[in-house]
Amino acid sequence: MRFQKIKPKRVSDEIYRQLKELVLDGELKPGEKLPSERELAVQMGVSRPTLREALQKLEAHGFLKQIQGDGTYVQSAASPVLSQAFTEMMNKGEAMGDLMELRRILETWAAKAAAMRATDEEIEQLEEFLDEMEDSERDYESDASFHALISYASHNILIVHVMNTIYEWITKVTYEVRRHIRLEGGIREVDSLHRKIFEAIRDREPDKAYDYMLEHMNYVEKQLEIMKTSGYQPQKH
Repeated sequence: MRFQKIKPKRVSDEIYRQLKELVLDGELKPGEKLPSERELAVQMGVSRPTLREALQKLEAHGFLKQIQGDGTYVQSAASPVLSQAFTEMMNKGEAMGDLMELRRILETWAAKAAAMRATDEEIEQLEEFLDEMEDSERDYESDASFHALISYASHNILIVHVMNTIYEWITKVTYEVRRHIRLEGGIREVDSLHRKIFEAIRDREPDKAYDYMLEHMNYVEKQLEIMKTSGYQPQKH
């Protein structure tokens, strides 16, 4: 026979489809923790074994990551394709320039889009990260989170997933650059640029947000070049 009877979808396939779409649509963001299996099964009206089957399939396809004793987290949709190759590339000495070029492309446009699309809650959170950055001893974490949140506030799901994939490296670079700048007494200058970016986003000025982010990326790249030529030694952290 040319045609076969249509079989109803398995419940686990429907769970897989729904959760995958939530990830790809940005409703579930990279790094977000899912409810517990018990809670999620109740919310979706399915059995835990059926839910577990779908979660395992999502993990196998790179959409989720299950951490023993902790829970299940959304993974960047770009990670299965980019993460390993990106890590290998970054271990080569000349890759930092490529990272900064990628950041310049993505983050300038993210800042411009965030000035048009950021929610009031996202703007409030940006200001909190900015305040932490100016006060905290672990300011590099707030700095990296500030940049990550701008990508979320762009509401461009592809930018969000790619930025999440390189977030670890952005954090490492941020740590070293802020440490170097602090030693040189220039931390106020970089924080002033962050505040200008924030104010442009808050005031819904896309072109200014773009320009200030570009100025910031150029500043960071210049500092990296100074660090390289001066023989600056990274510190373990």
